[in-house]
Amino acid sequence: MLSNYLKIALRNIRRQKFYAFVNITGLTIGLITCLLIILYVVDEFSYDKFHKDADRIYRVNLMGRMSGQEFNSSYSSAPVAAGFLEEIPGVEKACRIALWKDMSVEHLEDSFTEKTVLLADSNFFDFFSFTLLTGDPETVLDKPYSIVLTETAANRIFGYTGPGDNRCIGQNLEFGNEKWACTVTGIAEDPPQNSHFHFSMILSMESWDYSRNSVWVSNSLLTYIKLGENTDWKNVDSQIPELVKKHIGPQAQQYLGISFEEFLEKGGAYGFYLQPLLDIHFEPEVDLHLEPGGNMNTIYLLIGIVVFILVIACINFMNLSTARFSGRAKEVGVRKSLGSSVNRLRTQFLTESVMYTLVSLLLAQVVLALILPQFNVLSGKLLTIRSLYTFSYLITIVLLVIIIGILAGSYPAFYLTSFKPVEVLRGRIKAGMRSKGIRRILVIFQFTMSTGLIICTLLIYKQLRYIQNKDVGFNKNNLIVIKNAESLGTYKNAFKEELLKMTEVENVSICNLVPPNVSYSDIFRPVGEDTQERGSNYCVADEDLLSTLELSMVDGRYFSKEFSSDVNGVVINEAAARLFGWDNPVGEKIQTFWKENNEDVREVIGVVKDYNFQTLEEEVTSLIIFQGKEGNNLLVRLTPGNISEKINLIQAKWKSFPNRGSFDYSFITDDFSAKFRKEQQLGKIFLVFTLLAIVIASLGLFGLANFTAEQ
Repeated sequence: MLSNYLKIALRNIRRQKFYAFVNITGLTIGLITCLLIILYVVDEFSYDKFHKDADRIYRVNLMGRMSGQEFNSSYSSAPVAAGFLEEIPGVEKACRIALWKDMSVEHLEDSFTEKTVLLADSNFFDFFSFTLLTGDPETVLDKPYSIVLTETAANRIFGYTGPGDNRCIGQNLEFGNEKWACTVTGIAEDPPQNSHFHFSMILSMESWDYSRNSVWVSNSLLTYIKLGENTDWKNVDSQIPELVKKHIGPQAQQYLGISFEEFLEKGGAYGFYLQPLLDIHFEPEVDLHLEPGGNMNTIYLLIGIVVFILVIACINFMNLSTARFSGRAKEVGVRKSLGSSVNRLRTQFLTESVMYTLVSLLLAQVVLALILPQFNVLSGKLLTIRSLYTFSYLITIVLLVIIIGILAGSYPAFYLTSFKPVEVLRGRIKAGMRSKGIRRILVIFQFTMSTGLIICTLLIYKQLRYIQNKDVGFNKNNLIVIKNAESLGTYKNAFKEELLKMTEVENVSICNLVPPNVSYSDIFRPVGEDTQERGSNYCVADEDLLSTLELSMVDGRYFSKEFSSDVNGVVINEAAARLFGWDNPVGEKIQTFWKENNEDVREVIGVVKDYNFQTLEEEVTSLIIFQGKEGNNLLVRLTPGNISEKINLIQAKWKSFPNRGSFDYSFITDDFSAKFRKEQQLGKIFLVFTLLAIVIASLGLFGLANFTAEQ
């Protein structure tokens, strides 16, 4: 019986080649979209699942509330790992990591900047499931200044060719501004894309003095713990308050001047909580992510697009099937008169529909393999078609084919088998106004859905354009940042002076953090009647930051070489003035929360107009600027025109100085754009899928128009 249905389906495809082409093309495009989004969504939900015992790994996050301000951070302090491991039953292992960006590295005569260098405890490769190709996982990071390179870094620096090539082992690298002499002890595979953190080098945590810090309220690294196999995380979580009270309580007394209990009674909060490793990628509420995470709203939008496009493709099939009513109605009449039951006839039509879907699926697989590299460029992913060849995928595909086949073929099957055979054979039944009306409604519905996608896409692009053109409060144009100025050592100021002599350079400023990456924060208290602590961002910059960024002062003045006392002053933004409740902030005094009595009191000498020193999606918050020249960044404002030529001249000047690292720079405009790259990628994906939806709907309309012309 099934073979008979298949023969009839093939015969109908041969007889109606044009309509078969329209149906198969529409379903193929719909299924390609579906497969692409399945790959994207599966990849998003696969983050960190490659780690062994991933469901037992948690990150220890910091949370608290001080002076009414709540904070929630992924960072914790150096002794937290040992505290959890030694004092809380059920904690099996602990591992600490820290991520350093834009680090200067030198090898022989070569110097370069590493974008992401990880510091990790010696049990890193035992705790996480990153693959170590060369070296002993237990000892590769157990000594200070030991370093493991990824395959890509080893190839770039030493010409590493693959497993078995040991030319890198034992080689020395000078690391960071301190010129640490580090020894290569291992080679690791590049971390998978679906990891919530990435790196090109791993440096032993023992190399860093901070790793031995005993202060529980100094948070500069990340702590991960692994629970025992049968340990309930809630039991571990319930023991954290006692651990906090034991270790943070005495230090709170030292810095707050009151007991930890009094601090809590006054509405304060300070402690840790466990965040499952598998939740990190989609957790938007935690500050200081190592890398941008995923967005569940994006997943919902993409799933919505799949549904829209598949429905549009199914409507095409329904419309063209019912439009060819007269030809198929006689077939139904003959089969009914020969004894075929209604259920068998409906099964035949549904089988034909499923067959169309199956053919479309095979074509979609072929096309998917061809276009996947382009989609990876569009989405910023590294998706592979191999991800689809799993048991769960096969089950999903079988169900998808059946569901789409039934959805597309159900209306034609029930509609065409609803008439009496005698009336059909005598020609008394014709496609009436009812079927035409339904087809019109379905076509309108198709284009309504397509219009909805167009509107969504336009809104996304409008929002992106708004972000790109938003006034950030300073002039972003012709502004570059040289990111490793500390590698110049004592020549940093001399290099700045040489740049200022160049006619191609308008201004130069030394600072530790530059927009949109000003992310240092601390707790400050005003000096006077109001001593309530507030949390604020801060940065350190020299006296030329104002003129280099082209900022505006709204009160007081900026730092000046003419006033030596400015080293004890600060400049704040308008948001900071509002935070501290100052109507006339110039002359007010503040000190950091951790200082005692009158130690390190700073006077406000000026207020700068608010500007975006963080991402454009974030509201401008408080900023306190300290004077200093110890920053690792040089902000350089160039004169307009021939920018690339001017950068080459600056690079030549850079190379004329001794002990300098690689010349690593970026445009501030590019740095801002990078902060919403995912949104830009999403906009492009929406645009492509919207165009596909329009193509499918237009194919159906073209098929109906062609059918009408044939009548």
